[in-house]
Amino acid sequence: MCPARRSSNVIITRLPFAVPDTPLIEARLELIEARRGDPFREYSLPEAILELRQGVGRLSARSRDKGIVVILDPRVLTKNYGSAFLRALPKCPMEVV
Repeated sequence: MCPARRSSNVIITRLPFAVPDTPLIEARLELIEARRGDPFREYSLPEAILELRQGVGRLSARSRDKGIVVILDPRVLTKNYGSAFLRALPKCPMEVV
């Protein structure tokens, strides 16, 4: 008997950016600003990409798993940082509708 193949879907309604006014995140962003860094590019964006990758990873826990990831947030196509999210996803067929 061969192992079961799991099929499921992951629907992302909004890109997973953290709320910037929570105390811990606010402090981290302030530290980056204090050294004249870019809090969005250095903290918020990488953290959101990591969250997205983890969400997609739940879909393909095993190599035989199959499924669909749907990202409903238009920023993935309309903002200049959207391509960073798409590049972070595993290589797979992609369709924009």
